[in-house]
Amino acid sequence: MADTDITRRVPLWVKVLLTLSLAINLAVAGLVVGLAVRGGPLGGKGPGMGYAMPYVLALPKEDRRAVFGAVRNDPDLPGRSARRATYRDMLDLLSADTLDTAAVRAVLARQAASVGQVQSVAQSAWLEKVAAMSVQDRRAYAQRVQEVISRGGRGRPGPGKRD
Repeated sequence: MADTDITRRVPLWVKVLLTLSLAINLAVAGLVVGLAVRGGPLGGKGPGMGYAMPYVLALPKEDRRAVFGAVRNDPDLPGRSARRATYRDMLDLLSADTLDTAAVRAVLARQAASVGQVQSVAQSAWLEKVAAMSVQDRRAYAQRVQEVISRGGRGRPGPGKRD
């Protein structure tokens, strides 16, 4: 009898709101699980971790910092203001009444060249660290790279890491 009294006190709109909220939460959870199973919004074919990240993530902490520092401190690489200017250029082109595809391609080419420059600097800094490793350290490093690849880049290498 008491259960019936409590049920009558809850307004219908509250029940509808709670049901709607539950349905939305389940839909979002389904999307997240679906994306995780498929490998992300691009089905695992997007940039993801990229080719270089497993190599860098498997490095000892001080070496990771050195590689990222080499990129950050290289005066020949485009800085934040240059990257923002390129985005502004693209936004101007996208907002124009007529799309100038040649100009859009030129902006994309500048951005791709910048990415290539960053990659080149990072690769050189990485190779310098790897070349300085002993054979044993390099083999242990190769194992850590394998661990990072196996996990898809989540977290750092396991107990054998050199942090």
